[in-house]
Amino acid sequence: MATPQWIKTQCEQHVNQPVQLQVNGQQEYQGVIEHVDDHHVYLLVPTDEQGQYMDVKEAWMEWNHQQWGNTQHGINQRNIDHRYYPYYPYYPYYYPYYRPRPVWNRFVLPLALLTAFAVL
Repeated sequence: MATPQWIKTQCEQHVNQPVQLQVNGQQEYQGVIEHVDDHHVYLLVPTDEQGQYMDVKEAWMEWNHQQWGNTQHGINQRNIDHRYYPYYPYYPYYYPYYRPRPVWNRFVLPLALLTAFAVL
């Protein structure tokens, strides 16, 4: 069984990374560690528009894609010079469909009750 000090150290090392935490050997939470203090872990958990929990890795990749743009092959589509293509249509949103952003809910979990830690 993991000690609270070991779990705190692991959580501090993995701030802003997707993890899975288990409370009392029963309930599991997947999310991104936002902050760790002496008594609590602050975990961001993604939900969709209907309030259903989303897969953390999928939401994390989608958030990074929406935050930084399409970075296929190391080329950011926002930085392409369009002066040679004056009639090139510019779509400010992801065309042809729009995927809603995940909503990140904050969970505050007590360190004393955490029994397992895993990096996703």
